[in-house]
Amino acid sequence: MRVLITGAGGYVGRRVARGLSADHELRLADVDPPPGEAGWIRLDVTDPAQALAATRDVDAVIHLAIASGHEGDYEDVAFNQRRFDVNVKGTWNILEAARQANVQRLVHTSSIMVTWGYPRSESIAADAPPRPTGTYALTKAMAESICESFAREHGMSIVCLRIPKPIDLDDPRRKIRPQWLAFPDLIQAYRLALTAPNIEYEIITVVGESRGRRWDLEKAKRVLGYQPTIRLEEHGFVLGDEREPFEADAKVR
Repeated sequence: MRVLITGAGGYVGRRVARGLSADHELRLADVDPPPGEAGWIRLDVTDPAQALAATRDVDAVIHLAIASGHEGDYEDVAFNQRRFDVNVKGTWNILEAARQANVQRLVHTSSIMVTWGYPRSESIAADAPPRPTGTYALTKAMAESICESFAREHGMSIVCLRIPKPIDLDDPRRKIRPQWLAFPDLIQAYRLALTAPNIEYEIITVVGESRGRRWDLEKAKRVLGYQPTIRLEEHGFVLGDEREPFEADAKVR
């Protein structure tokens, strides 16, 4: 399958690309692609013409591009303007380009932070209605609405994956949030989302399997065939509070 990955130069994008490279022909796109590396193109998702060019002749898109530099509850007027440009307008541009290119499957990367407004005592369904807090979560919720609109109005096949922070098994940090997800399981989810049959529009949550999990994984198992393989607790990681601040959260790349 010929797959475009937007935001392929980011923290998540590079690892997902490595994980899928053996199975698919990848077109790696980023606003700042690494110089001299084969298979990369420059893509600013806020530019409709670049989005159209990037989606030409691909079978599927994994949309990972986000406003780089900060994530989560970071708030700044100028950066929030960029967030809306990339996370909302950019998502619309990619979806419109994919529609025109007759892309067979689009996997959009959302965030469990769209449900951050639910009480911390509640279990959260895989496709719970958004209840965002902060502009990052708000832009991600708006992007989900754009995806639903394209699926409904244009018959596109779209999976919205709500994900937490993913982490490498050799990450030097030992204290983590209980929802964090090991990269091998995240890559599994993307691999399955590309090819799962009978998808019109689905919101599916994938989080780490741990004793602290309160996000539902049953839909991921039922719709995608996903099966978690790694419990970070069993690899020397210590579970902290799900909203405990961690220094590394300040940077996306």
